[in-house]
Order: sequence, then structure tokens, then C-alpha cells
Amino acid sequence: MSYFNLNDYEPVENRIRAFWQKYPQGRLLTDLQRTERPDGRIEWICRTEAYTNSEDVRPQSTGFATEIEGSSPVNRSNASENCETSSIGRCLANLGFATKGKRPSREEMSKVQRTNSRKPLTKSDWEALISRLHGCTNLNQLKAWSAYAAGFTMPDAKRNELLSIFNTHKESLSRKVDVA
Repeated sequence: MSYFNLNDYEPVENRIRAFWQKYPQGRLLTDLQRTERPDGRIEWICRTEAYTNSEDVRPQSTGFATEIEGSSPVNRSNASENCETSSIGRCLANLGFATKGKRPSREEMSKVQRTNSRKPLTKSDWEALISRLHGCTNLNQLKAWSAYAAGFTMPDAKRNELLSIFNTHKESLSRKVDVA
């Protein structure tokens, strides 16, 4: 259950529109970096700089964001885009473009809401996840399974174990596709 109202938070799109209206000669520069974490997952880190006119040498504000591929249904296919949007939203909030008075964007608070609505993992859920994972016979099924698995909260050790099993199965399925 969420203890906040998403309508109290502004979409990043509105902040971008307001920035361009106020600073038509401004610039928003993003620097998106991809790294591999020790657990094998891909992490995206983005830094955004806002310049209010073409003569600015230093940014008037900055913003950072981090996303991990597979950490949510959105981040299964759009982690880099999600990271960049969050970074832009934070940068513009730092520049004063959080008109509803809330620094986080609606997108960021949606992520909090999704995380809070995940189901705690039980032993029977674990067994069902493993069984369903091994039942995937193609990459599309594996992608659907991955979205389903993201609906559970679990300790890092279990998540890492599941990720290892997932990666092994994915490699196996990928080899079958390459042979065909």
C-alpha cells in the first residue's frame, strides 16, 4: 500500500516542456554509462547537465540516476531510457522545475509504488518460480517469466541464485536458437 498520491508528483515531460519554454536557447546534456555489476546484472548510470543559454560554460544544475536491468518490469526492456529520464527529471528539479513542490518525479514515485506492491517470496513461490523457469522453451517465454519473477521481493542471496539459474537457462535457449 502506498502512502502517497502519484497525482502529487509531476511527470518529467512537464519539467522538460517548462525548461524549453523558459530557456529556449538552453541545453540538456546527458551522459549515459553502462557497467556490469559483480552479480552479472547491467547497471546504467546517467548524469544530466542543464545549461540555460548557449554561452554557459558550466551547467546551472546536474542530476544523476541509476537503474539496474531486470530490477522491474520497465527495466527489463527500457533500463537505459528509464535511467536517462530520471536523471533529466532530477536535474530539472535541481534547477527549480518541480512546480508541485515535490522533488521526485512521478516516474520515480511510480517505481517506489511498484516496489512496495511486490509480493514477499515464500518457499512455494520459490519452487513455482524455478519450475516455471525450467518450463520456458524459448526466449519469449523466458522474457514473460522474467516479468512475472519481478513481482516478488526476495533476499539478495535468493535473487542472485535465481539470476544464476536464469542466465544458465537463457544461454541454453540461445544456443538452441543459434543451432537452428
